[in-house]
Amino acid sequence: MWSDPEAARRVLVESDVPTTLVPVDLTHRAWVSDDWLKTLAASGPAGASLVSVCAPYRAHYQRELGVDGLVLHDAVAVAEAIWPGTLKCQRLAVDVVCDSTPARGATLRSGYDNARVGREIDVALARTSTLCATSCSTS
Repeated sequence: MWSDPEAARRVLVESDVPTTLVPVDLTHRAWVSDDWLKTLAASGPAGASLVSVCAPYRAHYQRELGVDGLVLHDAVAVAEAIWPGTLKCQRLAVDVVCDSTPARGATLRSGYDNARVGREIDVALARTSTLCATSCSTS
């Protein structure tokens, strides 16, 4: 939300399109180890490509946090879109701060119940769905 809160507000608040918000604190529960990433890389060309693209993030997690692995934030959101039920969601009233204060880009509970917000995650399903999605044949 931080980089373009106005766009986020248009989607979450001003649109009639059903929206599911997947908070970063929720995606952090879907940590994947280096061993899991090796499995992903071996799943096929898409998995290998994804692991390759993630190399700088893996290096960052290792350097800054001293851990081997990373969080595939976007994959969690995609898993919920493709396999509904990966997340347990709650309908909440969500707004986005768009002013120039330090809170710019923050989400707030406000107004009417306009978004599904992920509250819990089936970590095993999120990991399995990522493996499945990357190993599916495109032919």
